[in-house]
Amino acid sequence: MAIFSCNSDPKAELDSLSGLDQAIKDDPSNPELWYNRGKIYLEKQQADSALVNIREAIRLDSSKANYYVTLGDIYLVSNRTRYTRQALEHAVKLEPSSQTAHMKLAELYLYVEMRKESLNEINEVLKLDKRNPKAYYLKGIVYKELGDTNLAISSFMTATEQDQQYGFAFEQLGLIYAAKHDSRALDFYKNALKINPKNTLVRYNIAYFLQQEGEIEKSIEAYKELIGMDPNYSNAYYNMGYIYLEIQNKPEDAIQWFDRASKANPNYAEAIYMKGLCYERLKKKELAIADYQKSLLVNPRFELAKEGLGRLGATFSADR
Repeated sequence: MAIFSCNSDPKAELDSLSGLDQAIKDDPSNPELWYNRGKIYLEKQQADSALVNIREAIRLDSSKANYYVTLGDIYLVSNRTRYTRQALEHAVKLEPSSQTAHMKLAELYLYVEMRKESLNEINEVLKLDKRNPKAYYLKGIVYKELGDTNLAISSFMTATEQDQQYGFAFEQLGLIYAAKHDSRALDFYKNALKINPKNTLVRYNIAYFLQQEGEIEKSIEAYKELIGMDPNYSNAYYNMGYIYLEIQNKPEDAIQWFDRASKANPNYAEAIYMKGLCYERLKKKELAIADYQKSLLVNPRFELAKEGLGRLGATFSADR
């Protein structure tokens, strides 16, 4: 008779590596145990160990489509897309009704720019479930990449109709309408924020759209709100600096923003250069040269910084 303590949970044990290690030792011919251990290793980003386990599961039972789907996931995180494709195509053959397999194959085709093949897989998903919002979203991405804006909008709108909480589709609609300089972009961005108020990328897109449309004060307010949420959002600092320098012609006010951008991202060569440009316009030659030098230390091929040094009669020195 097996006796368990009052705190023992056999299912929980099989959800842990230690529990699965023992279970596999006791029953090494059980493919599901190897499969579950492979998934745990994948979640822990230990692709080599995950691959060993999934391959053993497939050796023991090669009829399970989900085994091949997970095999494809492992190859994908290892950037072995050819093997990912083979695994997913085999999963679809084993189980043509697997939405997961078709969807992952569609995403892979999209990733490797096989857009026609991606559309075919998306349509297979929609044959199985015509209300699948992710399928319409991916369809919108394909059409957007193909340059068919109208079909992209239609697909993204259908995704939101199937799932009013599908924030990614609202984001894409915002980007499309922003590119058209259409104020409806703000409505779509705001819908995305209702779903996820902490989405800093959407907040950045709102601020940038306002900046592009000449709503400068509103744009500054939006950037400051974003920075309040994420003090390390370097692009927001950069754009604030750009507004003060190029739009309001206040280089003395712009300096602090470019400086904060470069502190948030020390590899932000453009921000360091722009700080130097502020100093150049303020006739502070040595400070400008120092920043142009710093930007070239980050990116030795940065032509604008080289031109800046040339204007000031200086040359790049890695020892400076």
